[in-house]
Amino acid sequence: MRVRPAHLGVVLGALGSAGVTGCASVFGIEEGVLRPIVEVSGSIGKDTTWYADQTTILTGFVVVEAGATLTIEPGTKILAQMEGGLLVKPGARIVARGTKVAPIVFTSAASERAEGDWRGVILCGRAPINGAPGGMRPMDVLPPGIQATCGGTAEDDDSGVFEFVRIEFAGRNKDLPGSPGGFRLEGVGSGTVVDHVQVHRTESDAMDLRGGTVSVKHILVTMYEDDGFDWALGWRGKGQFIGVVMGNMQGDTGIQAGQGTSDAEIDGAGSAPSDPLLYNVTLIGMEDQYGPNIKLRGGTRGRMFDMLVARAGTSGLGIEEAPAQKNANEGLLDIRHSIFANDDNFVDEPNFSASDWAMDPARNNRDLSASESGLPLFTNGAIYLSLVTGAEALSGAVAPPDDGFFDPSALFVGACGPVCPDFEGWTAFPDR
Repeated sequence: MRVRPAHLGVVLGALGSAGVTGCASVFGIEEGVLRPIVEVSGSIGKDTTWYADQTTILTGFVVVEAGATLTIEPGTKILAQMEGGLLVKPGARIVARGTKVAPIVFTSAASERAEGDWRGVILCGRAPINGAPGGMRPMDVLPPGIQATCGGTAEDDDSGVFEFVRIEFAGRNKDLPGSPGGFRLEGVGSGTVVDHVQVHRTESDAMDLRGGTVSVKHILVTMYEDDGFDWALGWRGKGQFIGVVMGNMQGDTGIQAGQGTSDAEIDGAGSAPSDPLLYNVTLIGMEDQYGPNIKLRGGTRGRMFDMLVARAGTSGLGIEEAPAQKNANEGLLDIRHSIFANDDNFVDEPNFSASDWAMDPARNNRDLSASESGLPLFTNGAIYLSLVTGAEALSGAVAPPDDGFFDPSALFVGACGPVCPDFEGWTAFPDR
């Protein structure tokens, strides 16, 4: 790993004070010495800490190697240049444990920030990936010269902790065979903690789960150019309190589930197709988005409850391909106790009626207009997931299971009830 202190005169003029004395050394900077801003790229092969009283600049892709742990203190700000990014390899760990009052922030180093300014954050674990030999799959979204094979057989694999973290202006895919997105989890196991994470203003997909068994909670995706919350290749985790807001960027879908039928998600390919269990999800579209708020494809399975799918200008739900439609008809793919409140709620295919399927009385779903979403209007760039007084979504929910992960007291449809404290105090919505 290459670490180079930046020139302090430039640093202080452009970015502010570099911080003060700490209690441990980092990158060879000893206790009692002013910590400058540091530039980082290359491999991390031993336990390393990034401190809150310094600013870390990713000048290139940083790779945490197997056996090493990268710890990031609460309140740390990480700036990324154009080729900057972070990859945590199988057998490595990241402990990024921010707090509500001191979140960890990954953002662009540009003076005027924009989506796609840098590569993004990738966790690559040892949990199974569907359709891949031995559950392992070479990653196809890395810059030249960087390689990683994700997946394996360790369903309870532990890639670390990611709590109270914001990832902003990421997703640069220029000169890459695919898109790393903003926050990508590939083959990440159930021993990993992902809770209170915001992904904001992403070029291409914002949050992308490829295989693995990791569960996620209090996820906020705001403004993106492709899909907000994307899963494929056998993701079999849980999720609760997930908000996806297209905002003022023209994206595709709020949720895209499953790859097309040419990929490993096709019905019958592999032993573990995607099958997540989700509660309390809000998807907010926009007038001229490209696709439905939920697009279910390939051979994905999954059970989704208490979802508020609102304000898409195209449609609320599309189940597009025969394997996914077959799973829906057989009860392996299901949506219940949910509200669709869009200009056009369902996409009916020639051989599959999403409207008939979703509105089967046994599913307890509701078909409303966009104006009946129960969400307040957005003003001055603010984003609201709370529900107005009298909103339909304040009733009719089913209680999540009391299994140690889900909060069974969340008796509302969507990510938030009349108040939304879990998304306040640590989130932000900058345009630049």
